[in-house]
Amino acid sequence: MHWFYDTRRQVIFISILYLAVSAFQYRQYGVKVVNDSARYIEYATGLHQTLYFDPHNFWYIGYALYIFGVQLVGGSAEIIVAGQYTLGLLAVIALFFTSLTVWNNNLAAVFTAVAFIFFIDIGQWHSYVLAESIYTSFLCFSLFLLSKLYGGRKSTVWHILTALVVLYTAFMKPTGIALPGALLFVVLHYAPGRLKSRLLRNSIRVAATLIFLLLVNRMLTTYLVMENYRLGEVIYAIRLLPSTPGYETMIITPPVVPYVPPPGMPPLLKIVSFILHHPLYWMQLFFTKVFFLLAHVRPYWSVTHNLYATLLLLPAYFLFVKGIRSEKLNPASVFALAYVAIQIFGVGITSEDWDGRFLAPILPVVFLYSGKGFASYFRKRVRPMV
Repeated sequence: MHWFYDTRRQVIFISILYLAVSAFQYRQYGVKVVNDSARYIEYATGLHQTLYFDPHNFWYIGYALYIFGVQLVGGSAEIIVAGQYTLGLLAVIALFFTSLTVWNNNLAAVFTAVAFIFFIDIGQWHSYVLAESIYTSFLCFSLFLLSKLYGGRKSTVWHILTALVVLYTAFMKPTGIALPGALLFVVLHYAPGRLKSRLLRNSIRVAATLIFLLLVNRMLTTYLVMENYRLGEVIYAIRLLPSTPGYETMIITPPVVPYVPPPGMPPLLKIVSFILHHPLYWMQLFFTKVFFLLAHVRPYWSVTHNLYATLLLLPAYFLFVKGIRSEKLNPASVFALAYVAIQIFGVGITSEDWDGRFLAPILPVVFLYSGKGFASYFRKRVRPMV
């Protein structure tokens, strides 16, 4: 079992496993250019002429810049997808080393990487010209860089590199705001405590929170959140497909006369005012979306797929909680909880996706702590890496 403690061999094993699973996925999905693909490609093409602000697509500018870079070397959908599969391999290796750095345990690191690979609904997005693949990969890169800072890396270059990668990841798609949001939460939880003035501490916290909320509010301006509330859709645009199996489970009956906020009201205030007028309905809508997000099941998916998701995710969530609870709250666990919570809340207040792609960017953090929870059962049998 000497190989089990050899980092290089572990990386080779994980890489081979990733390539095998990816070959299967590529054979299944090939190259997928879907409805949303066109606007990313169009935005990236426009960037060759000038850097311009698109109110909606700007929140996907990270992905548009990726496509922009691919267009410089050909720009075909095949090259976009090939790049996504390649970055996916680097991402799983980065996640492996993130776990190794944070937990100093080879079993935790291997479990994290293998779980990430085997949950194939993450890797399938490499075949799609959509933001999920690159966002998930760069989240893994961000976690790796942050883990090195957490472990004591102090160089200025490393700090700058980490800041750039985190910023790029944050603008990969709207929910990318969860990454800086979680980091902000950590900073606000720990950093102001070093200041002697309570007024200054609270002022910093309030100011930073307001800036974050203003960004969220700006991002929501191009989304039809109130329309979603009025229709009672759990899955976005599900009302267009009433013959879908289980259709009734993905629609919440809205109030007979739903409250309509004034047109000029900021999006966040619209949401708050709607909640105040219809609290029970909003909670039912919110928690149904969260259920479909985290359970990752759909009435229109096969029994095999739903069972596969359940058998992988339920133990992962249990181990995630075990990993979090195995130690006192620290910057790493505060970040993990804040990141997952922001992602979940973001879907809950907007809408869940038909294909369940919003779960993929949450799982690297879940599997990171699941690995710790899994390794805790073998504490006496596994030699930690040094």
